[in-house]
Amino acid sequence: MSRPSRRHLKDASVDFVISSAVLHFARDDDEFQEMLLGSWRPLRPGGVFFCRLASTIGIEDRAQRIEGRSFRLPDGSVRYLVNEELLAEAGARLDGELIDPLKTTIVQNQRSMTTWVMRKRA
Repeated sequence: MSRPSRRHLKDASVDFVISSAVLHFARDDDEFQEMLLGSWRPLRPGGVFFCRLASTIGIEDRAQRIEGRSFRLPDGSVRYLVNEELLAEAGARLDGELIDPLKTTIVQNQRSMTTWVMRKRA
């Protein structure tokens, strides 16, 4: 039996991608990059990438690093957490244009969710 393809959408085939509470389930940096690129590839030039994911922003003193970017959150869950620097670097590598400032919500002092919105440059 053949392995199904992980790429379901053609490159540059959509105008909008929503990734809500997905990327923080990456196991490590490599998987995060693979997931991010998989979300970015289908965007047409000028398309919008809307992403909501867990971060360390605002809870730096409450997230316990396990290894790499894996952290145990105050709610007991383990997530791959980004920070502002990582998002800025990833956006630059993708040649994305930030079209809304990063916004972060602290959820009852248990976790931090950041909204990241970029446009794919033409």
